[in-house]
Amino acid sequence: MDMLQLVFAFVNAPLFATFLLGMFWKRTTGHAAFSGLLAGTTAAAVHHSLTLPAGAVAGIKGGWMAVLHTYPSEMAQNFWTAIFAWTTCFLVTIFVSLLTKAPEESKLVGLVYSLTPRPKEESMAWYLKPASLALIVLVGTALLNLIFW
Repeated sequence: MDMLQLVFAFVNAPLFATFLLGMFWKRTTGHAAFSGLLAGTTAAAVHHSLTLPAGAVAGIKGGWMAVLHTYPSEMAQNFWTAIFAWTTCFLVTIFVSLLTKAPEESKLVGLVYSLTPRPKEESMAWYLKPASLALIVLVGTALLNLIFW
């Protein structure tokens, strides 16, 4: 399981940042997305190579460059690797997007949330609207969390 989390930290965390920016920010460019993915994956590799879980020997589980920090578990190391990868990808994508030419808005209709026309929901009952359903799920989750705490 820890190896799968490590793969997700290297691959999915930067990819998630790229998808978020691409879907919700119309200024995101393809060059920036690619640069962000490379930077995020590189940040994950560097972080993993400089950290080690407690009780592990430097090598496959990290620390092959140096050991600057020791995490209490492999899961904690993978979690922080994902955070570094996501943050680096997010920031590099924004930075490179601002330095490159913005894409034409006409090509982004249907791809970017702010440029996609939304259907009218006036004829729907209140309990069928996405905002109402989201609120119900949020309250239900909070209640279950309190019950099983």
